[in-house]
Amino acid sequence: MSTLSQLVTRATDRLSMVSGTGVQVYAEDVLAEMIQHKFDVLFDEVFWPNFCSWATYTLDGTLGIVTTDLTSLVKRFDDIHVIFSDGSNVPISKLADTTTNPFTITGTSARVYEQLGPTDANKTSRVFQIWPKTATGNIIIRFRTKPDTFAPSTEIDFDDQALILGAVFDYLEDDGTNPNATNKFQLLFEGRVAQLKRMYNSGSFPLDPFSNNIESFTIA
Repeated sequence: MSTLSQLVTRATDRLSMVSGTGVQVYAEDVLAEMIQHKFDVLFDEVFWPNFCSWATYTLDGTLGIVTTDLTSLVKRFDDIHVIFSDGSNVPISKLADTTTNPFTITGTSARVYEQLGPTDANKTSRVFQIWPKTATGNIIIRFRTKPDTFAPSTEIDFDDQALILGAVFDYLEDDGTNPNATNKFQLLFEGRVAQLKRMYNSGSFPLDPFSNNIESFTIA
């Protein structure tokens, strides 16, 4: 992993080889912001494994929330990848808020979930709620945790090349003095991101969730 300062230096080195830019004069703060922007955009595109966790949480049985404070773990509703009831391979669905009145959902089993509203006191610490609110037991969540805004010394756990190429492309596009270099770095950036996504999607994933149960297989 590289720090933000190291990435800025490497992006500056790439820009110094391109004629027509004013990189030596004022680029470092601008490049740092561009690297932050590129990370923020790429972070939201994929549930990258290096930012994801699995965890089991207990429902409170009254408010439809978990008993654990999630403030530093699940910072946004969109960072929830999937929720399961304990012992189930069937994901809990998001609430269809235009077709389902959640107050008609009763019982003690988790059925659907939704984002907590702006007036809810638990919005920051819990992010989501389960319906029915009387649901009890445990739920299993896969979520991603977004890092705080980077400081110069922050080590960034993401692909160096994607961030450097993306920042250089943004800088050249704003500079506007070398269209050929701009196009070159755009292609390099987009190619690297596509490669990362192919790597993320590679591997064997069972279509049948029950095939994950190793006890169901017999070794000859």
